[in-house]
Amino acid sequence: MSKAKKPVRKKAQLGHFDHEAFLKKLGKRIKTLRKEKGFQSYETFAYDIEISRTGMSNYESGAFDDIRMRTLLKIIDGLGITPKEFFSEGFD
Repeated sequence: MSKAKKPVRKKAQLGHFDHEAFLKKLGKRIKTLRKEKGFQSYETFAYDIEISRTGMSNYESGAFDDIRMRTLLKIIDGLGITPKEFFSEGFD
């Protein structure tokens, strides 16, 4: 009786891009778009979209380790754009 060979499992690997650099770009994009869209203050923008002012400050400065998807979607929606438009520039 012969045993069937198990398929070799493909293993995911990290290291294809710099995560820290991506988060900095994300923060810069948020801040740039907020200003371009006419929102002068990150504090009032954060209040309007119901996220914390401290969080918004951290996101714009790139001083964060993680961002919840729902929070990012609130920011993008608050800017009046789609995720596709948000990621169309600055993320090469």
